[in-house]
Amino acid sequence: MNVLKENRGFMLADVIIAIFLVCVALVPISGLFTQSIQTSAEAADYTRAANLIQQQLELLKTKPPEYWAELALPCQIPWQGNRLLPPSKYTLTSQATLSTLDSHLVQVNIIASWKEWNRECNLQFVAFYPTLN
Repeated sequence: MNVLKENRGFMLADVIIAIFLVCVALVPISGLFTQSIQTSAEAADYTRAANLIQQQLELLKTKPPEYWAELALPCQIPWQGNRLLPPSKYTLTSQATLSTLDSHLVQVNIIASWKEWNRECNLQFVAFYPTLN
């Protein structure tokens, strides 16, 4: 009988306390995983929007100064890509105006808009192109 008293095992209360402590530690960690997935998705959307804007700016860069001189400013500039349109999630707006810095420059504002997690997100780039004036 003395052998049984010396060889005690875990009590049920010890096991329950250990499980509780593990759960308490895992709940905040799982919240971090959820938040990191959401942040990663937001970063991917901003990266896609920046790439779309950059593509539009690069396509506009190929236009000669005569193109900019002939525009009736201010005006909207359509998407310049001839192969693929931007994904439907994104709305791209390109607005050209005469620059307030120099009358020989056209200021182009490109805004990418999209909706994520029930809120409106925008990213704006500004570029200047020379005219012949």
